Amino acid sequence: RTGRISAAARRLEVEHTTVGRRLAALETALGVPLFYRTSTGYALTGHGRSAMAQAEAMEQAALALAARARESSGAMAGRVRIAMAPEFASHWLAPKLESFRTEHPGIHLQILVGTRQRDLSRGEAELAVQSPRPRQQNLVAVRIGRAGLALFASKLLVRDGRWQITSRDTLRGQPLLTYTSAFHMLQEARWFQSLLMDVGACLETNSTHTLLSAARAGIGVAVLPRFVARWHDDLVRVSSDVSGHDVWLITHPEFRRDPKVRAAAEFLKRIASEPDGLR
Repeated sequence: RTGRISAAARRLEVEHTTVGRRLAALETALGVPLFYRTSTGYALTGHGRSAMAQAEAMEQAALALAARARESSGAMAGRVRIAMAPEFASHWLAPKLESFRTEHPGIHLQILVGTRQRDLSRGEAELAVQSPRPRQQNLVAVRIGRAGLALFASKLLVRDGRWQITSRDTLRGQPLLTYTSAFHMLQEARWFQSLLMDVGACLETNSTHTLLSAARAGIGVAVLPRFVARWHDDLVRVSSDVSGHDVWLITHPEFRRDPKVRAAAEFLKRIASEPDGLR
């Protein structure tokens, strides 16, 4: 899946030499080469492609076996892995963790933070909070909220409480701080795209936390999720939404049989609907 020994080792959380030894041992046991070793990485041979479907069936069977075992135990204890973007983890979930610990002291949450969407069908996590909705058909997706983004500025830049940015003229000459074009969905409103084409951005980044820090320092006017900005009293919302997108809670049908996964999922759904949730 990764095409490289080092990347596979990071995914499996083992040393790259361990992956190499296991791969060599598998090829020896089967008596056929599974990969071509090239300068750009590993590519499946014909034998490798034939073996892939069976290997994935074994993987799904193992996931089902583990899920059924956890379901029958009825235990509300153990690890639940939840994948989400950094801003969801820091500004939405983290402030609520004490409440979860009080309700479920035996459940250990492992928060997997990153922009790469984890593959739940392959057991990389039990739950994921993400947008947009996944395209895979074998996952369960529940809409838990709708996150809006708008322009925010430091109180140092706001001369009165009526500042509303709609065009170049109302921007008051302040620099725009935005996401990179790869994150177009986070700032896709037509009025804002017109403004962006008209004046350009002085800072582009793929990091919400960078935009937040720059806005709080008074560098300019930043695109920020409302659920992030509302935690900071030194910021003022100065526009209508520049985008809004549904947020989904994702799991695999086998995982949701597990009592502790169900408990974590219900907690996430509840805090998403609260006044300071994902809105």
